[in-house]
Amino acid sequence: MAVSDAYTHEFSEPLGYLDFASIGPPSLRVRGAVSDAFIRVSEPEGPLGPSILGTYEAALGTVGRFLGMAPELITVVPSTSTGLFGIAFGLVPFGGNVVVPEHEFPANIYPWLRAAGVGGPEVRLVEVPDRRVTVGALSEAVDDETRAIAVSSVDYLSGFRPDLAALRELADDALLVVDAIQGLGAVEFQSAPADVIVAGGQKWLRAGFGSGLLALSRRSIDMLHPTLTGWWGVEDSFDWDTLPPHTARADAERFQGGGPPLFGAYALAAALDVIEAEGMTAISTTVMENAMAVEDLVRGCGAGILEPWDREEERSGILSFQMSEEPAAATVLRLAAAGVTVSERGDWVRIASHATTDLAVLDVLAEVLDAEV
Repeated sequence: MAVSDAYTHEFSEPLGYLDFASIGPPSLRVRGAVSDAFIRVSEPEGPLGPSILGTYEAALGTVGRFLGMAPELITVVPSTSTGLFGIAFGLVPFGGNVVVPEHEFPANIYPWLRAAGVGGPEVRLVEVPDRRVTVGALSEAVDDETRAIAVSSVDYLSGFRPDLAALRELADDALLVVDAIQGLGAVEFQSAPADVIVAGGQKWLRAGFGSGLLALSRRSIDMLHPTLTGWWGVEDSFDWDTLPPHTARADAERFQGGGPPLFGAYALAAALDVIEAEGMTAISTTVMENAMAVEDLVRGCGAGILEPWDREEERSGILSFQMSEEPAAATVLRLAAAGVTVSERGDWVRIASHATTDLAVLDVLAEVLDAEV
């Protein structure tokens, strides 16, 4: 299933851009939304508050609709790390432990370590040599004192997608915290198993920097202490006559440390409008078709593939490979010289194509990789 012309015309990345797992170039609609917001603030035609806040509330509704969750369970964050810090410090008063695969991207490790450093739960970093994050890989680290299991919906290096429903059962009373930055906007995602979903918007969602979402189950909102709650996250936050502290809000906004990233919220909502107009099924199907086409080409050039998946539903848009006689850094440089943008990740070359990737790039890849020295 190919995506429509209306969808592809929203984007203008060059032919050789294959680095969506790092940064996803935003759409025309996102650029317009941010530009319009700056104009509104730069040239106010009266009080800005009602207009700005009305647009913000509408953005939360858009995010909630996209995830299939009530708007009061949604807030926006400027980055994945910001959202995870709020969750990690929300567990500080409760002790116990948090279980995290040790190969997680650092954004899903540092918040837990920092919280542990001020008396929060012990961090149990679990070695998963094959990068297959499964119940079997994590179960020995989980016990009655586990407060959270924190995983990625898509591994940033291998592209592996864990079975979140199975991990939900393993977590039992603990929270299942999901860093979804490498999945949302690229592959189908079921929000139901997760207690907490955090995702920056600058990668596959294509919303630009400073955009992101934090979605929580009602259970997690009730369980987590509002340790980092700021003025925006309390009841009657515009009541200047009553001295702080005010009572923390009962919705997801209680995890705001200050005023929310309004422009990021506008950009995120615009990005989700583009996705919803096309349909997540069409986008994810095309992402996977393109990823497999890239894999076939790379494999045909003699590369070794990092492939921890056993079945198709464990795959994503990320593919990492090695050329047999060439360091990853050298391969990345040769591709860059040919106008192909990929990432070096340790010993691996990571390619991440999107639904808008023109498969004419395969000819360029073939020419470069077949000329391995």
